[in-house]
Amino acid sequence: MSENVPASEQSQRQTMTSPMLKAMANPLRRRIVATLTAVESARATDLAQRLGVPANSLSFHLRVLAEAGIILEAPELARDKRDRVWKVLPGGLSVGSPKEPSAIEDALALKAYLGQEADDQIRQLKAVIAWGSDYATGSEPDARGLLNITSLMLNATETEALEDAVLEVLRQAKRASVAAAADGSERKLWNFSMVMAREDLPGLQ
Repeated sequence: MSENVPASEQSQRQTMTSPMLKAMANPLRRRIVATLTAVESARATDLAQRLGVPANSLSFHLRVLAEAGIILEAPELARDKRDRVWKVLPGGLSVGSPKEPSAIEDALALKAYLGQEADDQIRQLKAVIAWGSDYATGSEPDARGLLNITSLMLNATETEALEDAVLEVLRQAKRASVAAAADGSERKLWNFSMVMAREDLPGLQ
């Protein structure tokens, strides 16, 4: 589980520490990180406007994320010395893996964070399904969600290749979106979750 980052940056991914996991316990901070990930960099005022929160409140949460090491300032993008531009940690974050496991002392914070992420995903899935019912019957005209379910017979190598291919498509879409950010079109944050479950995953049956 990690942010979709270019293959050249995969080795730079940082396994989340307790301070990072605790900082991400706040739902607004998760939204801030999601938005910064999508746009690559932004000023506090722009984030406050997009997220609909007071600028002073947002600044507090930015400081918490910065102190935890999740985001950092980008002075090279600032217009002057008083201008503060923020971006997410280069290379992205990971909750850990067998090759780079999370520290034992971070286990409780990790479990709490993953529980909150699960709640976010369940809420999102329920919202998409509720919208889909109205969209399918024509009472909701706007395409505000997408749910595509399919099943494949894959071996381990094919599974990894599929993941790489999907992540590359996402990276290309992000680069194109960032490059065209000033084209005047209305842009909304789209949350994308890729979930693949092998048939012997505990809890499926």
